[in-house]
Amino acid sequence: MDYLTTKELSELKGCSMQILQKQIKNGKIFAEQQLHPQNKQLCYMIPVSALSEDLQAKYYRQKRTESGVLPEKTNNKPEEKTAFKYRLKGVKKAFEEFSESERTEIKFWTDLLTQWQSERSERKDKTEFDKLFVAHQKYLNPNLEISTDILYRKYSAYKNECYSDLVDKRGGWNRGNSKLDDDGIIWQNFLNIFLEQSEPKISKCYRMVCAFVAEEYPELVEEIPSEACFRRKIKTIPFAVLEYSHKGDKALHDHCVPYANRKKRNVYANDGWVMDNYTFDVIVKQNDDSEKTRRLYITTVLDVKSNVLVGWNITESPDSNSTLDALRFAMHRFGIPKRLYFDNGREFTALDIAGEQRNRKVSKDKKGNIPVTIVEKLGIELVFAKVRNAQAKVVERIHRIIKEQYCTAQYGYCGGNIVERPEILKQNIKNCTIETEAELRETFADFADNIYNVQPYGSSESKYKGMTLIDVWNASIAETSLRKASDETLDLLMLRNAGFQKVKRNGVFITYHGEKVWYYDKNVTWQHIGEEVCVRYDRNNPSTVRLYDREDRYLFTWECADWLTLEYFGESKEKIAELGRGQADVIRQVKARAKELRGDSNFTQKDGLRYLSAQNAGKFNIQFPKNIIMVVGNKEPEERIAVGAEDSCIIDPQRMLRNIESRRNK
Repeated sequence: MDYLTTKELSELKGCSMQILQKQIKNGKIFAEQQLHPQNKQLCYMIPVSALSEDLQAKYYRQKRTESGVLPEKTNNKPEEKTAFKYRLKGVKKAFEEFSESERTEIKFWTDLLTQWQSERSERKDKTEFDKLFVAHQKYLNPNLEISTDILYRKYSAYKNECYSDLVDKRGGWNRGNSKLDDDGIIWQNFLNIFLEQSEPKISKCYRMVCAFVAEEYPELVEEIPSEACFRRKIKTIPFAVLEYSHKGDKALHDHCVPYANRKKRNVYANDGWVMDNYTFDVIVKQNDDSEKTRRLYITTVLDVKSNVLVGWNITESPDSNSTLDALRFAMHRFGIPKRLYFDNGREFTALDIAGEQRNRKVSKDKKGNIPVTIVEKLGIELVFAKVRNAQAKVVERIHRIIKEQYCTAQYGYCGGNIVERPEILKQNIKNCTIETEAELRETFADFADNIYNVQPYGSSESKYKGMTLIDVWNASIAETSLRKASDETLDLLMLRNAGFQKVKRNGVFITYHGEKVWYYDKNVTWQHIGEEVCVRYDRNNPSTVRLYDREDRYLFTWECADWLTLEYFGESKEKIAELGRGQADVIRQVKARAKELRGDSNFTQKDGLRYLSAQNAGKFNIQFPKNIIMVVGNKEPEERIAVGAEDSCIIDPQRMLRNIESRRNK
């Protein structure tokens, strides 16, 4: 494709460069930013194909004139058949279809042929002169491939406007042609094994296809081209197809699928912050005297409008505590944002941060039982990134800058993989020249504010041209409002939530580093056993907890009751005695309160029964109805005879009783 500089286009159009540059900036003329072919500086280059038809025709007329090429025929007479003395391989093409290098070659041969014909016309021995002319040109241009035969053929092509035959096509005459048919058995079976995510080598696939064809289609063995032919054919496969076949859906989406260009015109500073975690590509030691090494993590907070790194937190593990620490540090410096863009990791979807907005399942016992989250208390809207869509988070680009500009400058730089790991790392670790954790925290803070945040702003918004990132944030925040909170307020708003729980006989608890920690107030707790409260705590100082009711009203602050936790065996007598004193204190208070509630009255339950009986005396009265039915008893039972002995024995119950009584008296 041909390109023009702004100077060349201004001369072609007959206008000033200032007007032309203004039209390019306003989008009236399409231009691309490229390196200038001479001074190698970035400038606007305008494709000739983007110009109007009149300007394109004017440009190519100038080029034809400069090249000495004959003008195209404009008459409508039927073309007369021209006798070609030499067979022409080229196809007749318009001058505009040739590349710049091909035009240069056409101009060379046009000038040479014109010179040859001019000198030849003055000679009588023309055939002998042609040999002398060719020999002289070989002397002047040793690298020129020329002979009388080539000279005649070139001139025939020039006379018949077959300029393609003036171009040297050696090494590329059959470019674009292949012995492999797209629908052929050989190529199709090759693609079946080559386009797999295992990314097999071309040479391996070639050998496998050769073996397959020899076994299944022996008649096609002679048609199998060389491996180089397969390699050339693979270059015709679209990059997107190779990326999807070899690397899957994510690579296709990240590298080939078009993405949305989000405009920041109506976005202001603090309208949105993006958070994510990054593993430092730096190995550090705990302190100067320690030989133990490890890699730390950083939780970064980035302003969407200005790309300023507003806050961060360097930690041993990227958990929800690090998320809140980084967020608190950012809000302490730049105020409270309107929105937060979160990843879908557990460090961002913790129950007391995201609540029911998180993309995670909530257990049945917690549904509808989630207290006010930290983000809700701060009045921040949450937005979660699409799963497996790193392009949506501009903070990912900042992590690459941190790696390239900061991590690589450290003695403990280890790279993102084994290939990037420098050889000198082992020596630095052995000599203990790598950085300590404290040095990493200090130097990164200096890099973030004094190097990264003061670099030029690279967005397309022209009004911020020439400004640094922090200057853009300052200019943008001046056009809107800033929400700010004191350190004490932030401490309260960012307390961790342990959720709702009922006060138990041991008080309330939180789970800290996998263990239950109980909190108790000897004067208050026993009065609220069974009541439901929300427990909040500062994870940096879990010595106390704050209790709130369902309406998020503050109730109490209770201290850690470590005296309630004893070792199963071997506990000290002092700890056991402390537990006994605490239990006795609670018992004494309960009894005192019970006595206080009873007062000085001597009223007992017996007194109550007596008073109740006296009060109801005379109320018990049985009343018979007028209609009474008398029940008459049966006659004395007749003498019974044992079954089967009706004729021999008579049973007398009275006699049996007398016999039993007489036996007892004996």
